[in-house]
Amino acid sequence: MRNILQDFKKLADNKYQKFTSGLLPGVNHILGVRIPKIRAYAKTFSFEDAQNYCKNYQTKHFEEYFLKAILLARICKQIPPKNAIKLINGFIPKISNWSVCDAFCADLKIIKKYPEVFLPLILKNLKSKREYAQRTALNLARAYYLQEPYFKQILKAILELKPTKYYSQMAQAWFMCEAYIKQQRLTKPALKHLTPEVYAMTKRKIKDSYRVR
Repeated sequence: MRNILQDFKKLADNKYQKFTSGLLPGVNHILGVRIPKIRAYAKTFSFEDAQNYCKNYQTKHFEEYFLKAILLARICKQIPPKNAIKLINGFIPKISNWSVCDAFCADLKIIKKYPEVFLPLILKNLKSKREYAQRTALNLARAYYLQEPYFKQILKAILELKPTKYYSQMAQAWFMCEAYIKQQRLTKPALKHLTPEVYAMTKRKIKDSYRVR
């Protein structure tokens, strides 16, 4: 196993470290490696190296967790969906910030190919009490389940969620905004079931969207 921490230290930028720390309050051990550089570094891993890293490497720094998220999503594309579900469910409890969460979700394109198989994973994590488990489920629902035959079931589950943490509230608002744009007839009457905080966030997002007439 290569010395990943030393590699990241060579790529780190002190000014970017301060910038990233401001975006991720409460997140410690940030080296300051720019995201495109982490993604480029991830491309140097073989499938076997990626598996070894995700299974055996002890992560501490933000960049190491971010790398693991990217590599796990890549691994999921190359293994059976049921095995991918196990990996995803194993990683979600370790997510502790919006940046890793959103990058992980953005790269899980395997779900687009097997939406029916991954639907229980989404529904399960919508019921979680964890902020980033909720955000993960909401992000994936927004990315892959805004169409039939899944939309009504997903919308019902999301309306049952009453998040109290900011990053899950914002993810719910983001989902509702996209749903309003793509499924306005079903979504508009559902807005009244949101908490006041999420309703205000959703209304602001809809108002700011250039796609809403």
